[in-house]
Amino acid sequence: MKMILKDGRELLMSDYSLKLLKYFIPSVSIEHQSSVMDGSDGTIFTNTRFGGRTITAKFMYKAFDYHDFKLFIADINSLFARKEHFYIIFDAEPGKRWKVRLAESYSPNELLRKVGELEIKFICENLYAESVATTSDLKEWDIDKWQWGMGIDWDDDLSYAFSSNNFTVENYGNVAIDPRQHELEIILIGSFSNSVTITNRTTGETYQFNGSINGSTDTLILRGIQSFKNGTSALKQTNKKLLSLAVGENSFQVTGGTVYSIVFNFRFLYM
Repeated sequence: MKMILKDGRELLMSDYSLKLLKYFIPSVSIEHQSSVMDGSDGTIFTNTRFGGRTITAKFMYKAFDYHDFKLFIADINSLFARKEHFYIIFDAEPGKRWKVRLAESYSPNELLRKVGELEIKFICENLYAESVATTSDLKEWDIDKWQWGMGIDWDDDLSYAFSSNNFTVENYGNVAIDPRQHELEIILIGSFSNSVTITNRTTGETYQFNGSINGSTDTLILRGIQSFKNGTSALKQTNKKLLSLAVGENSFQVTGGTVYSIVFNFRFLYM
């Protein structure tokens, strides 16, 4: 197992004398909101949401002597006790990472004089695993960021850069991409004299930017809930709508001018 810190540093558990014995990722908890109507049988469900998720990892440690054990504890405390989030990646699933924080305090369980076990619980800040790589890294197996079982059909001609006004974006994860919660960047270059409208015909969502775009000098970027033209916020020039990605195929249409290039950058999400 390894950790990726907020600043991008990677920390291997083996460098801290920790050997992962096993880990457990539970299903998401489900929270229902409901009401009961007088004179009516049963329950009326008004909303359902996913609740928290806690990952448990059990490690074995080995110390050379008492003093080494004390140094080990100090290193472990500095490793896991962080106020900010970090990512964990398990060797069995090298293509997926989990955004987590330390869930609770922990204490080593000494089995022998120099050997013991340590159980760490991580609370998921994002309920879903996300692909370590982004769509810009597709089919680059040599970077060790992909794995089998991620829903990707490697026989397809995978691309997330398009040069036409009609195209299809594949979301190979099993969770929809919501820019209010998840990474999603759309970069558009083209010639649009008055406005540009981007429609996801699969979800029925439409985004509109009211203004011209010069194909030789201008770039429009949708990043999360923000919009930028040439690096300057352009939210006031939009219809304040967002574009999400459903699971599977997403059919897009761009109107108002000619697309020179439109690129989608995001990570796949997995339940």
